[in-house]
This record gives sequence, C-alpha cells and structure tokens, in this order.
Amino acid sequence: MIKFHTKIFIIKWKHFSESILLKEINLSKKEKLFFFTLKKKRKKEFLGIIYVIKHIMGIKNFFYNKKKPFLKGRKEYVSFSHSFERMAIAISLYRIGIDIEKLREDKKIVKIKNRFIRNDESIFIDPNYEEDYLHIIWGIKESLYKLEGGIFYSFLDHYKVSPFCMENDTYISCWIIKEFYSKKFFAFYRKIENHYLVYIIDNIEKKC
Repeated sequence: MIKFHTKIFIIKWKHFSESILLKEINLSKKEKLFFFTLKKKRKKEFLGIIYVIKHIMGIKNFFYNKKKPFLKGRKEYVSFSHSFERMAIAISLYRIGIDIEKLREDKKIVKIKNRFIRNDESIFIDPNYEEDYLHIIWGIKESLYKLEGGIFYSFLDHYKVSPFCMENDTYISCWIIKEFYSKKFFAFYRKIENHYLVYIIDNIEKKC
C-alpha cells in the first residue's frame, strides 16, 4: 500500500451556503468566538475550510487562529488558500505552504508588482507572459511566507525566486532570506483553468 506524505485538495466552493455549512458543522465554542470576529467573506471561507478538513478529510482535531492553522495531537502540517471560487488545502508530514491565485481581468497583479518583485527577479520575466510569471512568483512567496509561519513579512527582503522558464521548468528554486543565512526550497506549480496553484514542501532531498 502506497503511503503519501502530502495530500492536496482543490475545491470549487462558490456554491457553498453559509447557512447550510453552519448546520452541517458543529463548531466548538472557541471556533464560534473566532467565527464571529470575521468579516462576511472570511466567515464563509472559514466554514468551508472547517467543513472540508473535518467532514471530507475526517480530521477532527483541526484548529485555526489568526496566525496559522494547526492539527492538535497530530504530526501533519496544514496550509490553505482561497481565490474567488477556488479553495486549496494541503495536509503534509512536512512543513508546507500553498497558494492559489486567479488570473484577474483587472490585472491587479501588474499594478502591485513593485511590492513583491525584486530587481534580480524582474530580469527573467518574459514580457509576453508577464501576468503568468507574476502570479507564479507571488504564489511562491506567499507559500514561503505560510511555510515559515508568517514570521517574515517582506516579499522583497525575505523571499527570493531563482530564474525559471515556464515552458521548461517543472519546479523552481526559491529562498527564504534570513539575517545570518538563507535556506533553499523547491516550489511546484500548475495552472488549473484560470488559476495558478503553487505549493512548497520542506523536504529538499526528496523534492516531492
């Protein structure tokens, strides 16, 4: 029997009803208190995550605070991401970060690229596929941010993506840059309809 160290679920959740989810999910007192602090959009996202992990995956000891999700009493790590109608959830025996982003018609990613693209990253971006490259690089840095526990917040100073070519590369080298040393990771990505999925597993030797 094959044992997987990582499972990733991609779900279309736009048809989930908040009222139905509340009936299906038996929220704990702590979860209810956290739920009522969230804005309307985040409430539905939170319920969707709880429903998938507890009811579809069958994992009961799932908890989420404002910083990160975790599985109490279990060895696995969890990471998740939302983008419009898509939800991505990853469960792994290794530290993991995941991100899913929609290619938007308003090209917002281009407007904010100076906030997260370093000079040494801008030189390898193909201008004919700029939005695609920007979404992949953003997804990598967001995944690194989550993998590291949200400690290092600057996408310019704390994270770096090595040159890559979308046509040829199946995984991308990337780095978390700390004060006294840097650590290398490998990011994996794929396009799912009009979304880009990126994930990074802290397991360099096996590289998935």
